[in-house]
Amino acid sequence: MGSETLPKLPVIDLSSREGLRPGTETWESTRKQVCHALEEYGCFVIESSQVSLDLHSEIYSSVLDLFDLPLEIKQQKPAHQRDHPLGRSSSFSPKHERIDTENLTTLEGAQSFTKLMWPCGNHRFCESAHEMAKIMMNLDQTIVRMVFQNYGVEKYFDYYVGSMNYVIGCSKYKESETNESYLGLLAHTDKSFSTTLHQNGVNGLEIQTKDGQWILYDPPSHSSFIYLSSDAFKAWSNGRVRSCCHRVIVNGNKTRISLVSTTFHKGPALSVPDELVDEEHPLRYKPFNHL
Repeated sequence: MGSETLPKLPVIDLSSREGLRPGTETWESTRKQVCHALEEYGCFVIESSQVSLDLHSEIYSSVLDLFDLPLEIKQQKPAHQRDHPLGRSSSFSPKHERIDTENLTTLEGAQSFTKLMWPCGNHRFCESAHEMAKIMMNLDQTIVRMVFQNYGVEKYFDYYVGSMNYVIGCSKYKESETNESYLGLLAHTDKSFSTTLHQNGVNGLEIQTKDGQWILYDPPSHSSFIYLSSDAFKAWSNGRVRSCCHRVIVNGNKTRISLVSTTFHKGPALSVPDELVDEEHPLRYKPFNHL
């Protein structure tokens, strides 16, 4: 008797191209794929052409420089920071470290964070981090527009864009002294609205399916991302979108680095649109303060 074949994560092409514009046939077919993937898996792999080999090399080399800074530098927070949902530097285990940044999607924000970490400047980090943050933000907004349009609530999209805060995090999972694989991050769902992730050449992220199977995320190319819908997205959609359960299993002899863009609603209470409540989908979630 043959062994069961594991399901594969959906792969959706969101490369910048002439046909991927609202109203085109490609847009219409792609948004249906996006919603189906988020409802069934809570995630999908993004095939994109926006990350060049040079940018890939620059960002991960620069992020390693960031992790090599003294801890007292990495734990600094800007004077204006209040009630931020995540800390600047944190860890979940002795082999894990995460650094969160703010406002990398704007050049001013990227320059401000770079100056905080490197008072004398670090142009390579500033430029590559800003470029990656913009790519991840634009991918998120394209996906959310598709979802809103597919559910007939596109009129709320501009409000979404204006009320979302993008937190860009860098995670580092160290190699094991015993060269054995280890659990880098426990199985969980994210508390954000959505998460967009890019990683270096070391795999480790695993996605849990509805029936409890685990699928390894193996990027098709250096320009691939994975998009995860999170708890707030599930609540906003009145349960239509699935919150993606995932974990990290790290190959023991290699250091894994990932870039993670998470979105948080910073406005008044987040609530289910009236259009998403009907006899088939009674209201499941009360309005809530996301932060």
